Amino acid sequence: MTTATMTRDTGPAFGFNVWANYLRKLEVSRLAQFACLITFAVLIRSPAYGEWNFSVDDQFYALVGERILHGDLLYVDIWDRKGPLLYLIFTLVALVSPTMLAYQLAATLSAALGAYGVNRIARLIATPGSAMLAGISYLALLSRFEGDNLEAGVFFNSLLIAAVWLLVSRFALLAKGRIDGGLVLGFFCAGLAIAIKQAVVFEGTMLGITVIVILARAGCTPLSIAWRAAILALAGALPMLAAGLFYWANGHFPDLWNAMVTSNFQRGYADQIIRVKSIFVMAGMLGIPLVFAGMGVHAMRGGPPERLAIIRIVALWGLVALTLIFTFPNLYVHYAQSALAPLAILCAGYFAHRRPVWPGLVAIIGLSLVLAGTFHVGDRWRARGASQALVDHLLAVTPHKRLLVWGGSNYLYSKIGADPLSPLAFSPHLFEGREWTGLDEVKEMHRILDARPETVVAQIPLVSRPLNETNVAMVDDYLSHCRSSRRFPLYDHNGMQMHTVFSECGQ
Repeated sequence: MTTATMTRDTGPAFGFNVWANYLRKLEVSRLAQFACLITFAVLIRSPAYGEWNFSVDDQFYALVGERILHGDLLYVDIWDRKGPLLYLIFTLVALVSPTMLAYQLAATLSAALGAYGVNRIARLIATPGSAMLAGISYLALLSRFEGDNLEAGVFFNSLLIAAVWLLVSRFALLAKGRIDGGLVLGFFCAGLAIAIKQAVVFEGTMLGITVIVILARAGCTPLSIAWRAAILALAGALPMLAAGLFYWANGHFPDLWNAMVTSNFQRGYADQIIRVKSIFVMAGMLGIPLVFAGMGVHAMRGGPPERLAIIRIVALWGLVALTLIFTFPNLYVHYAQSALAPLAILCAGYFAHRRPVWPGLVAIIGLSLVLAGTFHVGDRWRARGASQALVDHLLAVTPHKRLLVWGGSNYLYSKIGADPLSPLAFSPHLFEGREWTGLDEVKEMHRILDARPETVVAQIPLVSRPLNETNVAMVDDYLSHCRSSRRFPLYDHNGMQMHTVFSECGQ
């Protein structure tokens, strides 16, 4: 009787003590914090593991990485306007395992590292528990804004978060008029982020101006500020300088410049009516994290100057990112990824100081996951079987590997071992009416059709407006002479998309 009573009395206390000990270990152990974050990242991203068709951009990054591994020169043999480091990452992963699962695991690791960086920065301004919730919020928001697979933001965000972390952790050092190797490394990380996404240069510039202001307030002379700033600027510029020198040595610097700079200014953009609608949609989607981040800033408005300085730089980071999002001529959901880290960090103030906490947990984490493409459970269940059926059919009807993908599923070239028939392997570059690549898109279309592709995978209707009507007419005429066609459903993060496989073409 006594023993039973003691068991009943101490059982709950024992359970509470175990939980409390776990929380204390999580608070002090950085390894435990990272383990928690990477476990959560795997949990929320794994429903899409193994899917090669989850997103149009993602599968193209994988295709380009594999083409580089097979000897293609980026911007020359296969074309896009993203930075070279993005494709180098996919090439390095392909060296280990050229499978979609390998790319997804690498992206999961990068996302978890970014969340860990969010956690560490948030820990400088809030409690350990709220900092962990900030890291978890970042992962959930990333999934909400189409970063639940292989989007570029999953990679460049983590590098920029590292840069900010290395900067804010050295505010005291800068206040003494000094820089160190860690700060140089931080600007190198920012440079790596720029080599993935060119627009990150604005956030990098903001970090550089911050350093100059702090050094000036520390009483440094203009000359001492100049040489320190020059070292940091060189570290930030080094990745793109290396890329420029590589292409210069190979005689293809104009191709690099066209892809990275000229094509971004020459391409057409959305009409103003469409742009205004997109602005309202984006503002609505960002509304929840913005509200809770604002509440977090308000809750942390007091406190020591050191904490306020970090809050200001994170808020400025968020402001720069948001300004860029809403000033881009085109607005896509995944553009918001650049603002998610500073917003998540500022939300730590809400988690630390506002009660109850559950509205924030539900709105930021719960709602983000519910709306993420990864958790469209029915589509994820059907996706692998549907895509395999299409690939099996393509293998059967494309014996000579002459394939044209006329839609978004460009990784099909890799799935059946076919070489793209043009550097413009990303077919929207050929059928979008506002596209400008520096190549003659109509001439490239002629060249592709002159190669007589035996199979064409067409998405009907094409999801773009306006269209390159000349190229569309050429392809429609070519398809009219194909002897066989069969429709297949494919499932991406937006749901089911119908594709038609035209075979026995060009004979």
